[in-house]
Amino acid sequence: MDTEKIKSIMKMFEESQISKMDLTDGDLHITLEKETEPVEVIRKPILEKEVNEVEEKSTGTPIKSPLVGTYYQASGVDQEPFVKVGDHVNVGDTICIIEAMKVMNEIKATASGNVLSIEVADGETVEYDQVLMMIG
Repeated sequence: MDTEKIKSIMKMFEESQISKMDLTDGDLHITLEKETEPVEVIRKPILEKEVNEVEEKSTGTPIKSPLVGTYYQASGVDQEPFVKVGDHVNVGDTICIIEAMKVMNEIKATASGNVLSIEVADGETVEYDQVLMMIG
């Protein structure tokens, strides 16, 4: 890879919103990383219509996200999910992990019962107070 191409890649990286990039071309390996500014999260107001839609759809107790982050159904790639639809959970059981600011936060069940539905996909970004799953 020639130096002009490397400079061009570096310039595009610097102008992008990406904070880290690994690039391999044959024997050449480049890692670019930059500091990012904290992002202010703004919660949108919940409309009464949205609340009614959720209430109509649900027949159990919603387990909501206590923070903004990335939802993980298991503690690792090769691991079994903490819970699956149909599993029975008790109050205090770990049901998922939400990663926020590189910290893995175990989320505990706030209700006992069977897992009726899981409302988010593994690796999905979740918002504060978003329904993760329904317990009934």
